[in-house]
Amino acid sequence: MTQYFDTHAHYDSGKFNADREEVLRAAHESGVALVVDPGDCAATSARAVAIAQEYDFVYAAVGWHPEEAAGWTDDSLEQIRALAAQPKVCAIGEIGLDYHTDYDDDIAPAPHSVQIDCMARQLEVAVRRNVPVELHLRHEDSDGERTSHMDAYNVLREVGVPQAGCVLHCFGEDRATMERFVELGCYIAYGGAATFKRNDDVREAFAATPLDRILFETYCPYMAPDLIRGLECEPAMISITANALVNDRVDRTGEDAETIAQAAWENACKLFQK
Repeated sequence: MTQYFDTHAHYDSGKFNADREEVLRAAHESGVALVVDPGDCAATSARAVAIAQEYDFVYAAVGWHPEEAAGWTDDSLEQIRALAAQPKVCAIGEIGLDYHTDYDDDIAPAPHSVQIDCMARQLEVAVRRNVPVELHLRHEDSDGERTSHMDAYNVLREVGVPQAGCVLHCFGEDRATMERFVELGCYIAYGGAATFKRNDDVREAFAATPLDRILFETYCPYMAPDLIRGLECEPAMISITANALVNDRVDRTGEDAETIAQAAWENACKLFQK
């Protein structure tokens, strides 16, 4: 059976409260050998740590999400620092920049300067602890300048990319954007959204990503792959995403499918030191 490393899965989500143990068992039995569960504030990071300490194959990342940046304080930073020292914590995340307005729930993004400060201060923690960082970057679809990525690139240049590594999670941009971040030494994680029919430019980016930089994730419970889009995403679905992207890359490049899949596994193990 092919082994998968799900580098971004929110087992801490309340959506799994009723059947978390069942979902985790099914994931493991389907070939998900290792998982990183990132938090998005102190409370969810603490839950991710608790889950990681309960299940051998789950590890936690701790961080303050940009959507929560309006509530970011000096105390928040101390909470993240303390959580980062807990057993089974392998990364800082998810952190980053989210400039998207959620019109459905009428939620506006925090000021860009506040988000940038929140990201930079947590990035400093990752650099000092020499642990990887998982980045969430999002802007409006109409933003042709890809401002969140431009600003994040500048923060990484200014603060530094942790020697341990940096991941752009749920990558949904084009080849040129991927290449800029790979040049900084970043890994690029592809999830279910990369399989959506409209995202051919993302699949083009995946096909061009150096083999030693690719990762797979589910981002569960969000963004199930196109084949089963609309369902609540679970870690066991990572094989659908991985197979779709690997096969598309094979069609474009002629590479060996097993080699691509194995590279993603080895990259994740190296990045998170597992």
